[in-house]
Amino acid sequence: MEQITKNYTQVLLSNSGNNNSRFNGAYRKGAFEMPAQNATFAANVGVGCILNHESQTFFSMKCCFALPIYLFLLLFPTGMIARACQQTEPDSIPPASGKPSDWDVAVEAVQLSADARLFRDSFAQKAERLTAQREILERAVQKAQADTTTAAEQLKTMKNELREVQKEEKEVEKNLKRAKTTAEFAELVANMEARQQRAQLPKSRKQVQQIKNILYPPEPAPEKEKGAKDKPEEPPVVVAAETPVVIAETPAQADSSAAAQNPVGANEKKRSKAKTAQQPPKTVFKTYSSAEDVMINPPTPPCVLASNIRDEFSGEVRREMQRTELFRHTNQALRKIYTDKAHTIGEASLLSIGLNAALRLNLRVNDPNVRRTQGSLQKGGVAILRFMDGSTVTLYNQRSDDGEILPEGEAVNFEAQFPLDRTLLKKIRNTELDKIRLAWTNGYEDYDVQQVDVLMRQVKCLFE
Repeated sequence: MEQITKNYTQVLLSNSGNNNSRFNGAYRKGAFEMPAQNATFAANVGVGCILNHESQTFFSMKCCFALPIYLFLLLFPTGMIARACQQTEPDSIPPASGKPSDWDVAVEAVQLSADARLFRDSFAQKAERLTAQREILERAVQKAQADTTTAAEQLKTMKNELREVQKEEKEVEKNLKRAKTTAEFAELVANMEARQQRAQLPKSRKQVQQIKNILYPPEPAPEKEKGAKDKPEEPPVVVAAETPVVIAETPAQADSSAAAQNPVGANEKKRSKAKTAQQPPKTVFKTYSSAEDVMINPPTPPCVLASNIRDEFSGEVRREMQRTELFRHTNQALRKIYTDKAHTIGEASLLSIGLNAALRLNLRVNDPNVRRTQGSLQKGGVAILRFMDGSTVTLYNQRSDDGEILPEGEAVNFEAQFPLDRTLLKKIRNTELDKIRLAWTNGYEDYDVQQVDVLMRQVKCLFE
């Protein structure tokens, strides 16, 4: 019995050391080895007690009966621990769901913010272009209103075009304001926290898509023919293969037989004709082009000669262009008096006699007392032409003119003639005219030229 107790103590100590080392090392295998070793030890002790019961004392027998109770108390918690270790540990990674991750939401928010900024910049560029176009049309309308020779129909057309551009500009400015608000909100969503970003992303996506549809309208869906849904599709006609038989037919019989053999094709032709007849004609709008704008690039007027005759004695041909308005001028001090008309209207025409050329300038002054204020034009008087490139040319008058009072008695007409050499003709042909300073007997007056290309066109008409 002493030997059995000693063996039991050694096995218990060894099991305790082994179990502690295995549990401290966090191995599940130790939880299953310890109950097996304890069961082996219990079997050995029980068999020893039974084989040696004759030589045992009462105290030894008492130990043998108490030993199973002790083993039960020792093995019960060990089995519970092993069972707990057998349970499967929960997975630390949650199962994937159908919702996008925070990273995907953040990437989409940043992309929407970039798209919103791009759309905003596109509306801003369009607004700038329309503003520049409106300013050009406003100046053209003002110039046409100041010109008394402008036709009423032309002025009406210009005003209608100006109103259309103003309306389009107003609409673009409205869309630009909306695009700015959308871009600001998209930028705010891109900088939000993950939870707020996920909640506000659908709203940002909807606003950006609306701005995109305004800037780039989607193509309209094709219209379906009325009754197409209710009418079932006709089944295809299957023709069995037969032995070909050649029969002579008349043209009328051939047409009728072809129509009878292909009823589906005939129905399709009828349906297409009916659809074509039902569709209204589409209105085609032409896009604006500054190159085709007559206010920016007006058409060249035709060449009109006032006279084209040959001198009987010298044989030289005398050609003169029709007079064309060159400028309208009212001095700053007289603009309160001349509110409905210009004080001076200047017309110019070029003439050629053989190889010689001259500039004829006609001035209509709407002031019967102009002789006392400005005087008259004298022979040898100076006229200085200033061109757009900044260069100037001095001309000298060939004739004197004290003015001719027109029949209505409210205006005086003056004429001056200035000779032109070949060098000056080349200058006039290639450069637009800017201003004219004309010397009168009582001083000089500067005139701003509005029709800057009149002399250029007349030189080409005379010598080309």
